[in-house]
Amino acid sequence: MHFSPIASNWLAIGTNVAVIIGLLLVVLELDQNSKLARIGLLNDGNATENELFQAQMAEVPKNIIAKSLECPEKLDLSDYVVLDSYLYTGMNLVYRNYELAKEGFFEENDWKSEVDKYAHWYFSSEFGKAYWENVGRDYFDEEFAAHVDSVLARPGVDMKGAWKKVASVLPSRKGVELNVSTIC
Repeated sequence: MHFSPIASNWLAIGTNVAVIIGLLLVVLELDQNSKLARIGLLNDGNATENELFQAQMAEVPKNIIAKSLECPEKLDLSDYVVLDSYLYTGMNLVYRNYELAKEGFFEENDWKSEVDKYAHWYFSSEFGKAYWENVGRDYFDEEFAAHVDSVLARPGVDMKGAWKKVASVLPSRKGVELNVSTIC
């Protein structure tokens, strides 16, 4: 089949445009694959870090966590190691959402709502506040840490208050205080 010179020129232009569009799509796909690979590496690193910190926790950290709420003056160095692992791991899971938002996979509100939910839980106790202000804050990006600070500046329910509230409404616990004598 023989095309006129004008038709051949338009066919060549159309072919070149299609090739350019195809190349742009390949570049976009490579960029997306690079982002996904980066997210996979961030996630793997985060999971490994959390596993390391969890390995440092006591077999049953609940007594140490309770002691940090009721009688933090009785904590010893091994308790501090367990609490560092507990507090860091909990907030690091939330920090992962911050990292995903920075990569464009989550919205800013996704990580902020997680901080809003968990900051008081982890950092409202006397020990939690001291930990956040002197150690924990330094683990995280300034923007993330500033949001945690702003949440902690507002009233919220801490872990001890939440459990006391739960205990107060259980029919079997009416009028019975939470027992801390075995912890402190």
